[in-house]
Amino acid sequence: MVGITTGVTLPAIHPFNGMDVDTALVERVTRFGDRTFLVWEPGDADATSWTYRQFADEVAEVAAGLAERGVGAGDAVVLLLENSPAFLFCWFACARIGAVAIDTNTRYAADELRHALDLTGAVGAVTHEHLVERLTASGADLPWTVTIDDRTGTCPALRADPGSVPERAPDPAAPLCVQFTSGTTSRPKAVLFTHANALWGGRVGAAHARFATDDVVLVYAPLFHTAALSWQTLSAFWVGATVVLIPKFTASRFWEISLRHRCTQTNVLGILLKTAGQQPVPEHHYRAWQFGMETPAIAEHFGVTLFNAWGMTEVVTQPIVNDPDFPVDDGAIGRAALEYQIRVARADGSDAPVGEPGDLLVGGVRGLSVFAEYLNDPTATADAFDERGYFRTGDRVVRLPSGALQFAGRAKDMLKVGGENVAAGEVERVLAGVPGIASAAVVAGPDPILDEVAVAFVTLHPGADEEEVRRQALDTCASQLADFKVPRRVYVVDELPESLLGKIAKAALRDEAVKRMTTEGT
Repeated sequence: MVGITTGVTLPAIHPFNGMDVDTALVERVTRFGDRTFLVWEPGDADATSWTYRQFADEVAEVAAGLAERGVGAGDAVVLLLENSPAFLFCWFACARIGAVAIDTNTRYAADELRHALDLTGAVGAVTHEHLVERLTASGADLPWTVTIDDRTGTCPALRADPGSVPERAPDPAAPLCVQFTSGTTSRPKAVLFTHANALWGGRVGAAHARFATDDVVLVYAPLFHTAALSWQTLSAFWVGATVVLIPKFTASRFWEISLRHRCTQTNVLGILLKTAGQQPVPEHHYRAWQFGMETPAIAEHFGVTLFNAWGMTEVVTQPIVNDPDFPVDDGAIGRAALEYQIRVARADGSDAPVGEPGDLLVGGVRGLSVFAEYLNDPTATADAFDERGYFRTGDRVVRLPSGALQFAGRAKDMLKVGGENVAAGEVERVLAGVPGIASAAVVAGPDPILDEVAVAFVTLHPGADEEEVRRQALDTCASQLADFKVPRRVYVVDELPESLLGKIAKAALRDEAVKRMTTEGT
């Protein structure tokens, strides 16, 4: 089977000529070999740390283990891994041998896993013991599966003599990893990054957030998401800083871990604000937190500088940023970053004037500043860019009189559940297969912790039992979808409201969801 390739061609001269992720790791060792790169805080054991040199040694052994299993350039290796050192060892090891790391959401149900495995043609998987059963249930035929040591967070089963790894010339245009993103289609799309994409993410992300060598970056969001991998980990790696990695966010240990390791940077998700925000704020070492919009009240409450930015998987890092030296309006994201071209467009393609919401378009270089392609989906890739080569983000923004940009909603039919993107169409696809359901529409409903959750409105075939359908709907979604995609409510209605154009009026359903859930108590 032919491995993963990409048809993108980088400019003849670009910032990463002659480089790739592995040469960058070698250079980091040369310059910062004895500095601590990674600290692992598992929660149930003492912290473990690796210097840049020790980290590179571990990567070399894991790369050899992959090579011994026949993994070569272009081969896809599934990383079905929660936050752990093993994720980063395996990710960098794939980069060393030219393989492609498939960064897979660990909350995927078996059906979603099968889609990911079939789409990428994976030759093997690295996972946790407790996730093997789900891999098996997916029905995928993998030549091999390796489990990590959850006690240490490492992968001893993959260690081998690093001398067995063949030499490989650096190729910044080579495929590096896949991250899955939800779109308006019924299945997640596989976003393919090149080595140049990752180096761009590290270099540009570090410059935007003003990372420095003495920074200590707390990473708690999943590494299979771009914010944790590109905005934080690769940016810290680029400048020789330290990453403190924890399995997931913990309200009870957030301040304890932050103080012990003298953390200076982290990313802000809603769960941090809702939990840590209810605790006394100790005297800490944080300088800056990455967030989504200018919010002076948050900065003042926690005693930090907010680095505000907008981004998404396909654009690698942050095309819209806020310069803390020139704060923007409350609620604004920031201004166009130097490294990207930004347009706010009307439906006819003309520029939207100040004050008028429009579609956010991002101009960049495929395989460098924006993703290479949607793997094995040329139609979706072509549709993602307009006639001028700008990426259609699916988000809407408004240009303020000050020149700053403010988020104005999602043009795509998307939900944001606790930081996870959920395509309404994906949930609706599953609901359509439930006996008794005639039609279904999924919208966002309010949640005090996750901000939004999925809420389903369904109509029934004549004679269907309402309670039985509701039970089957929830059970079917739970068996085929990641838990964060499962609707929290299934409301049976006589009909779904329609707009004048015959489309489902989801704005009306969102209002109805808010009204019902507020009355019931979310």
